[in-house]
Amino acid sequence: MAPVYASPCDDSLMLLWHYELNTPMGLMRAAFDGRGRLLELVLAAFDPRQTSPLPPREQREAKRFLDRQVEAYLRGTLRTFTVPLDPQGRPNELLVWDTVRTIPYGQTRQPADLAAWLGLDEDLIVMACVANPITLLIPSHRVILPGDGPLPRALRDLESGLGWRNP
Repeated sequence: MAPVYASPCDDSLMLLWHYELNTPMGLMRAAFDGRGRLLELVLAAFDPRQTSPLPPREQREAKRFLDRQVEAYLRGTLRTFTVPLDPQGRPNELLVWDTVRTIPYGQTRQPADLAAWLGLDEDLIVMACVANPITLLIPSHRVILPGDGPLPRALRDLESGLGWRNP
């Protein structure tokens, strides 16, 4: 999923969700409105300024900074992200995400540990980790969740020194 663009429309705010699709025709971009209706499907070779807003220079630089940090993390040479974050969530989710960010690289915690530390129900911890809007930088993979998938396990393996392996 790509960034959300907000555009004025009939005195309301329309959210557009942009996706990239790898097709036999080549890379395509799709835009859906907040209700899941397709608004745009174009070949990526087209000028994106004709179909979506071109992000300002600061946004492009922020994206390149994030690219470099993610690449370094996956190479095993970065342990602490310094990209500014502004996750949006409920107060309990924000509290859990702030706490998850304090779990050191290569270490893990159980939801029960965080629940006891924060004085929250364990289910709230699990739900907040699942709802995490900023994968990697809010390292919910360091919380061992019931039914963990292959990606959190691959990230824990990376942090334990085994290197990155696609799950």
